[in-house]
Amino acid sequence: MITGFPSPAQGYETNGIDLNNELIKHPAATVLMRIDSNHYTNMSIYNNDILIIDRSKKVNLNSLVVYEADGQFNLGRVYNLKGETYITGVVTHVIHTVKES
Repeated sequence: MITGFPSPAQGYETNGIDLNNELIKHPAATVLMRIDSNHYTNMSIYNNDILIIDRSKKVNLNSLVVYEADGQFNLGRVYNLKGETYITGVVTHVIHTVKES
């Protein structure tokens, strides 16, 4: 027995947002990295932000990349890199938590 009335929203349902589908294009080549520094605030990247890094994405001069230099991981644009560096991947997204005061 069916009782009550149908929901007025019936038929207007939408699929939820799957962040894996939205943010990760190459799952096997994607890594996450948490920032433990206030050094990148000029790029609007703050302490405890999470970077999504695609290791298979093509690098261009304006790419924001994670690179290794002198045994340290750093962030930078390709056109600013100098000296011996090893690019580990391209930053595709930054997850930033909005803090309440």
